[in-house]
Amino acid sequence: TVDGNDIRTLNVQHYREHFGVVSQEPILFGTTINNNIKYGRDSVTDEDIEKAAKEANAYDFIMEFPRKFNTSVGEKGAQMSGGQKQRIAIARALIRNPKILILDEATSALDTESESVVQAALEKASKGRTTIVIAHRLSTILRADMIVILKDGMVVEKGTHAELMEKQGLYYSLAISQDIKKADEQMESMAYSTEKNTSSIPLCSVNSTKPDTDKSEDSIQYKETSLPEISLLKIFKLNKSEWPSVVLGTLASVLNGTVHPVFSIIFAKIVTMFENDGKASLKHDAEIYSMIFVILGIICFVSYFIQGLFYGRAGEILTMRLRHLAFKAMLYQDISWFDDKENSIGALTTILAIDIAQIQGATGSRVGVLTQNATNMGLSVIISFIYGWEMTLLILSIAPVLALTGMIETAAMTGFANKDKQELERAGKIATEAVENVRTIVSLTREKAFEQMYEETLQTQHRNALKKAQIIGICYAFSHAFVYFAYAAGFRFGTHLIKAGRMTPEGMFIVFTAIAYGAMAIGETLVLAPEYSRAKSGAAHLFALLEKKPTIDSYGQEGKKPDVCEGNIEFREVSFFYPCRPDVLILHDLSLSIEKGKTVAFVGSSGCGKSTSVQLLQRFYDPVKGQVLFDGVDAKELNVQWLRSQIAIVFQEPVLFNCSIAENIAYGDNSHVVPLNEIKEVANAANIHSFIEGLPEKYDTQVGLKGTQLSGGQKQRLAIARALLRKPKILLLDEATSALDNESEKVVQHALDKARKGRTCLMVAHRLSTVQNADLIVVLHNGKIKEQGTHQELLKNRDTYFKLVNAQSVQ
Repeated sequence: TVDGNDIRTLNVQHYREHFGVVSQEPILFGTTINNNIKYGRDSVTDEDIEKAAKEANAYDFIMEFPRKFNTSVGEKGAQMSGGQKQRIAIARALIRNPKILILDEATSALDTESESVVQAALEKASKGRTTIVIAHRLSTILRADMIVILKDGMVVEKGTHAELMEKQGLYYSLAISQDIKKADEQMESMAYSTEKNTSSIPLCSVNSTKPDTDKSEDSIQYKETSLPEISLLKIFKLNKSEWPSVVLGTLASVLNGTVHPVFSIIFAKIVTMFENDGKASLKHDAEIYSMIFVILGIICFVSYFIQGLFYGRAGEILTMRLRHLAFKAMLYQDISWFDDKENSIGALTTILAIDIAQIQGATGSRVGVLTQNATNMGLSVIISFIYGWEMTLLILSIAPVLALTGMIETAAMTGFANKDKQELERAGKIATEAVENVRTIVSLTREKAFEQMYEETLQTQHRNALKKAQIIGICYAFSHAFVYFAYAAGFRFGTHLIKAGRMTPEGMFIVFTAIAYGAMAIGETLVLAPEYSRAKSGAAHLFALLEKKPTIDSYGQEGKKPDVCEGNIEFREVSFFYPCRPDVLILHDLSLSIEKGKTVAFVGSSGCGKSTSVQLLQRFYDPVKGQVLFDGVDAKELNVQWLRSQIAIVFQEPVLFNCSIAENIAYGDNSHVVPLNEIKEVANAANIHSFIEGLPEKYDTQVGLKGTQLSGGQKQRLAIARALLRKPKILLLDEATSALDNESEKVVQHALDKARKGRTCLMVAHRLSTVQNADLIVVLHNGKIKEQGTHQELLKNRDTYFKLVNAQSVQ
C-alpha cells in the first residue's frame, strides 16, 4: 500500500511518476547527456538539468567535455565510465523531484572520492521524501531511520543502526565483517572530500569537438553518398557457386521467352483461318492449332517449374550465405568500429534482416524473369520485322517513351531506397533500445516519449513513400496508356498498309500480337526496376561491410602461438586515445611490469584509465604509442585468438546470454563440449552451485534476456564461474565483486583468491577491501601512475591511496 491505498487500485502511470529510481546497473539511452537527464521529467529547463547534475556530483566531469551537456553517451552509455553513468542516472532520478526515491545499490559503481560526495548528495536529496535504499555496503546506510534485514524473503531484524548493533544479531555480524564500527567512530570527524579536479574522461565520445555544430546528420548523408557503386555483374558473381542451378534456370527462362512469340504466329493464323469457306479444312486446321496450343502449355508448365525451382533455390542459398558472411564480418570487426554511432544495433540488424533480402531482388527468380522478357522482346521484334517492317517501326517508335518512364521510376526508387534505409535504421535503433531497456522506460514513465520519437522517425519515411507513390503512379499510368496509343496508331496504319497491298491481315495480327506481348514484357521488367534499385542499395551496404578489413583480425591465423603462456605482462611507455575521440589522451606513457602469478590492482577515480588498460591487454585496441608485452613478446605479434584464449575477464556489469545457466557457463570454453560435472565444479568455486540446485529446473533454468531473471549478485557469480571454466593464465577482474552482498562477497572473494593462485591477475577496483592482499597496488590518475606498492607501503606514503583508504575505513 502507498498512503493506505493498495497499489493495484492506483493509476499505474500516475503512481510511477512519484518515483525516482537509481538501479545497480544504470541504463542510459544513446543520446546526449542533456537528453538522458531530461528523460527524468518533461519540460525541464537547462538550469534544472545543471542543478540536478551538481546534486549528483556529475557537473564537473560533464563540463570538461568539449560539448559539455551535448556530449553523446553512446549506445547504452558505452562512451561513459561506470561511475559517470551512475551519476548521470542519479541526476535523472533527482530531476523528477520524486516523493519516493528508490536507490538500488546506487553508489556501487563509484570510486571512493565520488562515492562520498554522491552519498552526501543522496542524503541531501532524500530529505523530505520517502527513501528506500537497497545496499550491500552498510557504510552507505548508517544514517537510515530504519534498517530492515531480509533473509529468505522474510524480515528477520529491523531498527536503527545503533539499535541493531546492540542486538548483536545478523546485522551486527555483517557490520563487524565490514568493519563498520571503525567507520562509525570516524563518521563524525570525517568531512566529505570533494572530487578534486579529477579528469573524468568518457571512454569515447563520438561528437565533434566544436561545441555549436552537430555533424551527425551531415556524416550520415556523407556516408550514404560515399558508398561504392555496385554493378549488376558484381551481385551476380555472388551466385557463382550455384552456377548449375542458374544455368538450368536461365535455359528454362529462354524457353519461356520463346513461347509468346510462337503463340503470336499461331494466334494470327487462327484468326485469319476463319476467313476460309471450306468447313472441312477449317476443322482440320483448328485441331492442329489446338494441339500446338496444348504442346505450348506443356512446355510452359515444365519450363516455368524449372525456372522457379532452380532460381528460387539459388536465391535462397545466396541469401543464407550472405547473412552468414555479413554476421561473421560484423563479429570480427575492430571494437572501435562498434564505437561509431553509424554501426548501432539498429543499423547492423537492418543490414542482416532487410538489405540482404533486398539483394535477392536483383538475383534469383528476378534474373529468370529478366532473361525471359529479354528473349520474348528480342524474338517478337525479329518476327515483327519479317512480317511487316513498316508497322513494326511505327509501334517501336513509342518504345522510348516506355523506356524513359522506366528510367525515371528506377532513379526515383533508388534515391528513396537510400533515404528510407536511413530512416528505418534510426527507427530500428529506437525500437531496439526501447524494448531492451523497457524496465527503465517504464520506471521513468517515458513510454509516450519513445512512442513519439518512433513515430517522428517514421514520418520522414512516410512522406518519402507518398512522394514515391506519386512518381510511380505517373510513370505507371504513362507506360500503360502508351500501350493503347500504340494499338490505336498501329491498327490505323495497318489498315492503310493492307489497303495498299503492302501487308496481309495475318501479318498485321502477327506484328500486333508479338509487339503487344513484347510491350507487356517491357512493362513487367519495369515493375522489377524498383526491386533492382533496392538491391543495389542493399548490396552497396553489404559490400562496404564485407570489404572493411579490421586492423586487429581476431579471425586470422597469422601471429605467434607459443606452446606455453607464462603470464608475464608489461606495459612499456603506453599512450592511448580512443579512435573516435583522438583529442583526449586516456593513458600517458604508462610503464608497468607484472610478473607471472602476481596479483596487481588498479585503483583510482572514474575515467582515469583503469578499464582502458584491461581493454588493451585483451587487444581490443592497440596502443597509439608504446607496447603491451606478454612474456616479452609484443601483443601485435601474437595470434589474437590464442592471446584471448589465455585471458578470462569478469566485468563490472556481467553480460549473460538468453539461454540456460549451464549454457552460459559453458560459453567460457568453446574448444570442446563441456560436461555438466565440470560446469558444477566451477559453479561451486564461484559460490553459485547451491543457489542453482535450489531452482526447479536447476542448471537448465533460463536466465532471460541479458540475465534479467537473476539478481546482480547471481549474474556476477555466473560470470565468475564462466571465467574460471577457461582455466586462464591471466585473470582480469574489472570490479568483479562490486555487485555482491557481504556474505557472498566473502565467499566469492575466497573463490577468486583460490582462482588467482598460479595465475597472473589484474584487478580494477573501487572497494579497497578487495585489493589489500594484492602483490602490487597501482594508483592511476589522469592516465599516469601516481604511486605504486603494497597496501602497507602505500599507507606509509600517506598520499592518494592513504586518503582513499581513510575514506573507506579499510585499515
